[in-house]
Amino acid sequence: MRNQTIALFVPCVLALGCGPTEPGHDDHDTEIISRVELTFTPIAGGDPRVFAFSDPDGDGGVSGSAEPIVLALGETYSLRVAFLNDLADPAVDITEEVEDEAEDHFVFVLGDGVAGPASPSSVSTALVSHAYADLESDYGANAIGDDLPLGIVSTIEATKAGTAGLRVVLRHLPELNGTPQKTAGLPESLAAGEALPGDVDVDVSFELTIQ
Repeated sequence: MRNQTIALFVPCVLALGCGPTEPGHDDHDTEIISRVELTFTPIAGGDPRVFAFSDPDGDGGVSGSAEPIVLALGETYSLRVAFLNDLADPAVDITEEVEDEAEDHFVFVLGDGVAGPASPSSVSTALVSHAYADLESDYGANAIGDDLPLGIVSTIEATKAGTAGLRVVLRHLPELNGTPQKTAGLPESLAAGEALPGDVDVDVSFELTIQ
């Protein structure tokens, strides 16, 4: 699918930057993401914990809502992010398309409760640390540029008790005029407050509690 850009349309209650495709971007198929699931699996063993942001009526109407995330202090988790369209019958797992276009997408995990590549180093309220645990080559051949993380899979370590925020952003970064928009250092650029290329497909926030 390297020759077909797949961009994901998200209702504006889920994403920033809804609107027409930016100049220079290819026309693309449209997919709806109405649900974002975060699955935290304890690395030491134990049952996964699943928390979701859901917008059951799509664009307009009632705003979506996020289930509060509750994790155990001192535990390290494997986090897997899933993007779904549960407005369809049957529901469609959009995650597969994101993985198929790994070189065109980047998942960022940030917020005032998160210390990691996409969060400012000055964050003093961080309750968890975040590190990427996948690469583009985990989902297919790395054909363009560096073998960068996708961010579907990450490692989360719960380091401090308390309540703060956790935010998940999926950004679409297709090639522009033959030049990759997805490059090394984008998480750090986001942490520094710099404008990033591409388009936001998902931007959802959760309340995070470590206890």
